[in-house]
Order: sequence, then C-alpha cells, then structure tokens
Amino acid sequence: MRITLDKLLEKLGVDHVLSPYETQPWVHYDTEKGITCSAEVRMGPGSEDVEAEIQFLHDEKENNEDEEGKDDEGSKSGGREQIMHMRALPVTADQWSPTTLRVKDKDYVNEVYDWEDKGCNFFRACIEAVSMGVLPDIDELIEKELGEDDSWGGGRKGKIGRKSPTVKPGQLLGMKKGI
Repeated sequence: MRITLDKLLEKLGVDHVLSPYETQPWVHYDTEKGITCSAEVRMGPGSEDVEAEIQFLHDEKENNEDEEGKDDEGSKSGGREQIMHMRALPVTADQWSPTTLRVKDKDYVNEVYDWEDKGCNFFRACIEAVSMGVLPDIDELIEKELGEDDSWGGGRKGKIGRKSPTVKPGQLLGMKKGI
C-alpha cells in the first residue's frame, strides 16, 4: 500500500495532516471493567514517520487478586497492555506505507494478505468504538479486521479452486464389494 500522507491519516481516522510532534488522541474509560482505552496517531519530529497506537490501561485492584496479578475473572490487574502499534514511513516524496504492525504482541507484517490496509481498518474500528463510548472487543476485531479471509495464493480456504473429489458409488454408503 502506497498512498499520500493525507489519505493514510484519513484511513487512520485523522481528518487533517498532522504537524511534527502533533498527536490525535482518543480515550474511553470503562468504569465496570476498570480499563482505559487510549488510542492515538502521532507525527514524528520532522514529519519523518507516523505512528498509530492503542493501549489498555488497567486500574489497580486490591481485592480478589492471585499471585500472578490477575483477578478472579482472569483480566489483568493494573498496568499497561499494548494492543496495537503501527508505524508508517515515506517511501517516495509523496507516498507513505506502513512498515510495522503488531497487535497483541503478534507481528502481522506479511503474515496476512493486505496487512497494511487491514491494520488501518483494525485501528479505525477500535477508535470508532471508543468514539461511541464503548470499550473495543479486541479479540472480535482481530478476527473481523485482521482475519485471513483473503489468501496469498488462492484456494487455501473454501472450495474455490479445488478439484472435485472422485466418488466411488460403493464407498458412498460404506459398502464393500463381496458382502
């Protein structure tokens, strides 16, 4: 994916071209879960890179913790959880392209078809949830936005491109000759 800076920022939900050191933030706090979702797109100094990042900040809990710092429901207690990090760099004078994409500690660069566009879609889906006052369901969005619905070589999933199986009538009902 090679697109202009303004189009890249638009894909990430930013409605203007960021200046050096400028940040576009989104924040939502879920009082029931004690989680703050923080998302931002930021321009580097000298306008040499753009980063998009999503983090969950977990409240400290005093009750119901076990020795590993997790509560009874298995969620993290206290601390920062890095959900997503994407970095884009200019590849020509006016064309930009994502170079890194990590979601929940998994590197998606060249791991899924069209990972650059899917990474932007994942980020945009998260900030849309935050903008509506909802904590994004990260696992659901990973499945929906970063799933491998398309394939590199075609025919890896589904029946498209596969040869029809040869069916022998005697095997159809589990019958064998000579019975």
